[in-house]
Amino acid sequence: MVYEFDSEIKLLEGKMKWKVVYFPYSSKEEFGTNGKVPVEISIDGHEFEHTLLPSKNGHYFVYNEWIRRAVHKELGDTLHVILRKSEGKREVVVPEAIANTLAAHDMLSTFLSQPDYIKREQINHIELAKKEETRNNRIMALVQKLNA
Repeated sequence: MVYEFDSEIKLLEGKMKWKVVYFPYSSKEEFGTNGKVPVEISIDGHEFEHTLLPSKNGHYFVYNEWIRRAVHKELGDTLHVILRKSEGKREVVVPEAIANTLAAHDMLSTFLSQPDYIKREQINHIELAKKEETRNNRIMALVQKLNA
C-alpha cells in the first residue's frame, strides 16, 4: 500500500534533538507492528530508503543530512511524502573507493562482518564529507578503528 501525505519537519521530543517527519497513520494498524518499519520514501520527488521508528507520539523517520541536501528545507517546512513499506532485503552498498581502501588494508572482511546499521552509519559519515581530503581521512580513521 502507498501512503501520500504532507508533513512538517519537527523536532523529536526527548533526549535526541533530531529533526523528524511523523507518519500520520497508526503503524500498528497499517503495518501490524509497533516496532521499526523499513520503508521506501519519496520526498518532494527525491527517493530514499529509510526506516520508520516508534515514539510516544507515533512513528517517524529522521530528516537526515541526505534528505536535507536533496530537498533544501528546514525545521518547520512542509514536505510532500510518498511512502511504502519496503518488502525486500536491504543490501548495504559499499562505495568503490571505500571498498578499495579497506581491501588494501585487509579490513574489508572485518568491515563487512559488522551489522548493517553500523556499516551504513560508517559509510554515511565518510560520504557526507564535503572535501576529498576529509573523506580520505575518515576512511583511514575507519581502517584504524577496525584494526584496533
